[in-house]
Parts: sequence; C-alpha cells; structure tokens
Amino acid sequence: MGPIRHPSFTPWVSPARAAFTFGGLRPGGLKETREILLYNKRRVMAFVLALGEVDDEKYATAAGAINFGFPVIADTDIPEILPSGICTYEHVVANVAHRDMPSRAVEVRGVKIRTVEIPIPVRHGPAFEGERVRKEDVCVVEFGGKFNRGFEYLASRPMDQIQDGSSAWWVPKSGTCPRARALPLAIFIEVAGRKMQPEFESILERHVHSFLSEPMG
Repeated sequence: MGPIRHPSFTPWVSPARAAFTFGGLRPGGLKETREILLYNKRRVMAFVLALGEVDDEKYATAAGAINFGFPVIADTDIPEILPSGICTYEHVVANVAHRDMPSRAVEVRGVKIRTVEIPIPVRHGPAFEGERVRKEDVCVVEFGGKFNRGFEYLASRPMDQIQDGSSAWWVPKSGTCPRARALPLAIFIEVAGRKMQPEFESILERHVHSFLSEPMG
C-alpha cells in the first residue's frame, strides 16, 4: 500500500518522525501509536494557528493535531474545547486576536521560556550570523574560514569520564603568527548526561556552528 497523500494527513509526518528520530520509537500497533502520541505531547512543543474560516478538511487536520497533544488557536468563532485531557491544557481556543495569538499559544501549550545570560564581552544573537569581518578588522589571526581548514566534532562519553566545564587549548606560541594569518581550527567536544543518547550528538554538534556565528564581529 502506498503512502497516504490526503492533505489532512500531510502535517503529521514530521511529529511522527520526531518520535522516531529523537525518541527512539518505532511504528507498529496500538501500543506503539500511543507511545508516539504521548512522546509528542510531552516533548514536542507545537501548536496550530487556525487562520480564517475552518472547513471540514481543516477540522480533520485540527483533530489530528489534538491527538498529538498540540492545541489549536483560532481567530474565528469555532466551537471551543476547553477542558484538558489529551492536550496539557485547553484543546481548542477560538476568537483570539492576531496580536494575542503568540502569547496565547505559548500559554495554552505550556511552553516554558528561559532567558540565559551569556558571559561574553560582545553582543550575541542570530542577527549577527553571517556577518562579514574585513581583513583590516581582524585583530591578530583568523582560524578556519575559506583560507584554511576548520571543523567541529562532538562525541558523547560516560558520565564518569567527563569533568564538567573543563577545557584544553592548543595554540601557536605567542609572537609566532604574523598579523591576520589564517590557521586551521579544530573544535573537539565531549559531552555526557544521565539521559544522553547517541542520536543527540549531531543535534548538539550543529549548535556549535551557530554559537560561533552569532557573536557580533
């Protein structure tokens, strides 16, 4: 039997894959299906914004979202489902103004927002990603870049083999590098955690590139 192409089923490929990839779950019978639905309810912080009039097809899609634990926030006057049960809080909330949708969705889904202070001496954020630094602005030396090799590699280890926060640096001796010279760069990271899984390594490794690209300058 070929894959189902009905539009109502299309959005639910990604939540199922999230459970397969990050939760280590497998497709199967009723037991496996329940585990997939519960994984998405507890771990995937998603919700649906229903904009405009809702027809039968959109109702069916919304029902699929609710089964995954994803509440529906609508800007129209549709029947509400306020008691909790499948979803953490309300299932369907109607008549929400567009300006209030983000905060209402975060509240209904139960998303917890944390602000982390990064102890670095420059501004940091996605706005600076891809920023071009001119040669005359390079302080001493350039690592990696298009003129030399650079890579990051992350591996998980047992918790008793990791000392949290420790680091080691191997760099050329001071004064041996001419100004603005390009040198190779290798970043090797070892991580550990009580619930660490090998599938998480590539996810954490991709964050290294983001962190290095987001400081200003």
